[in-house]
This record gives sequence, structure tokens and C-alpha cells, in this order.
Amino acid sequence: KKMKARAPPPPNQPSAASRIHSEHKSPAETAVISDQNLVSMKENMINRLVDFTVILPSGLEQKCTVQGSKAVMDVLVDLCSQYRLNPSQHSLELKSSGTQQVLSYKPNTLIGALDVQTVLLKEKIPEEKAKRPLPRVPEKSVRLVVNYLKTQKAVVRVSPEVPLHNIIPAICEKCEVSQEHIVLLRDGITGEELELTKSLEELGIKELYAWDRKKEPNRKASVSSDAIEKEKTRLWGLFNADRRSSK
Repeated sequence: KKMKARAPPPPNQPSAASRIHSEHKSPAETAVISDQNLVSMKENMINRLVDFTVILPSGLEQKCTVQGSKAVMDVLVDLCSQYRLNPSQHSLELKSSGTQQVLSYKPNTLIGALDVQTVLLKEKIPEEKAKRPLPRVPEKSVRLVVNYLKTQKAVVRVSPEVPLHNIIPAICEKCEVSQEHIVLLRDGITGEELELTKSLEELGIKELYAWDRKKEPNRKASVSSDAIEKEKTRLWGLFNADRRSSK
């Protein structure tokens, strides 16, 4: 008996080899297809019209539509021209749709490649030039004569415009007196206590008496002793003046 011949394959049906080849494409071929799809998607985004809301420096909101193929810098120039603003003094802050996150971009980035919903047209704040500090004016000061411990004297340079309680530390340091025990008197004769809220300029004095309550418990005795010394000095000066005039 003769064997029957094998039937031919159905028309338009790919062979097994071609099916295997199509099912097992190389990574390079797959990558080419993916790149083509990506390019196509980018072209669609760039060629589309982009709608967004513009917030002007004044706070006014305007609707705007631009071609996606326009660079962000060109959008800035167009918006400034439309609203009569100087492009060099303004910048754009782009926010995404939904999350409203600030988008990063370069001046030549195409607006259609960004997911933009809001555009803030902001005025640039000019950087203040570093100003040279003005020359320091020397603080006004005077020589204050401080009498203490009956016969001791000290000279302290202080400001005449500050209250007396501000210069007490300097007086105490110079005269080695504790701030807790010091009392400032106008002089050693009257024993008038000075108001610490007033300044030397207000009181019209450049000399005072610093009474130490710890070392000189008896204020009257201290004042009297100081008065006696001052009176002696005054009388001795008068005596010498009389002698000079009699010659």
C-alpha cells in the first residue's frame, strides 16, 4: 500500500519558527518599541494645549492657555508682556495639579512636559547691598569725682546722661565698695541723698559722696567729718588769699 502525502499547512498561518521568533523578541527590539512609545507620549504632551491659572503679584487670578511646546522662559516673557511687567524683575513658580507641589524646571523646559495647574508670577526681591556700618560715635563721658571714706577721692569716667543706678557698678569697682552698702550723697556737708533715677546732667553735678554703710555706720558722723575737712580746706584757701593780697 502507498502512504498518503502529508497535508500542506493552512494558508496564511505562520510557521512554527516564525511563531517562536515573534514570541521571543530580543531585549534590543523590545527597548526600541518602548522608546518609540515614550517618544510618542512626549510628543502628545508637548503638542497639547496647556491650561493653567496665573496668580499675578497683586493676587489677581487669571486663566491662561498656551502651547505645550513653549519653553517656560517664553511663557514668563509672554505673561509679563501681557500684564505690562518687567520679565527681568519677575519669576515663575509652577505648581502641579492635585498635590500643588512646586515643580523644578529649567528656563528651556517645555511647559507641556510639566504637570502644571497653577503658575505664580512673583516679583523678585532685590538683594539689599551690604551697607557699610556707620562710624561709631564715641559715647559722651565726663570725669566724676567721688569722695568716700571721709578723706578718700577717686575719679571715674562715666556717661552724664544715664541714671545714677547705671553708674553705681563703676563707682563701687573704683572705690572698692559693695553695691549693697553704697548710698550716693550730693556732698559730705548736707548729706542729701541723690535720686538714682536721675542723671548727673539732670542733677547738675560732677562730684558726689559715696557713703559706705558698712564701713561708716554713723552717717551723720561721716558727713560731719567730711564737712569739717571741706571747711578746713576752704578756710586755708581764704587765709592764703589774704596773705597774698597783703603783700
